[in-house]
Amino acid sequence: MPESTNHLFAYVRKISDFRPDVTAIVLFNLKVEDDYRVYLEIRFKDYGKLQIEGDHLMLGLDEALESAKFEYGILPIDWRVMSEAEIQRIPFFVGGTSV
Repeated sequence: MPESTNHLFAYVRKISDFRPDVTAIVLFNLKVEDDYRVYLEIRFKDYGKLQIEGDHLMLGLDEALESAKFEYGILPIDWRVMSEAEIQRIPFFVGGTSV
């Protein structure tokens, strides 16, 4: 089982009826207050090319993992910890500006 302080990656196991273009998921761990953490679920059409389908904020790791299991068939053994190089290449935008 992944630790709650890691940024996680997994390929989907099943095609979602609602989002059929999604092939991979990143759960990006964000510290918001004190030690409270949330997870930004980033859905990729093509992870290698960083083609993002969309994102969603999850209020905890358990919620994020359960959602990924239900929607995409991703099991706990499918998740892996992302390397620092992978983390740094993910684009983030605030108000249309890259940060």
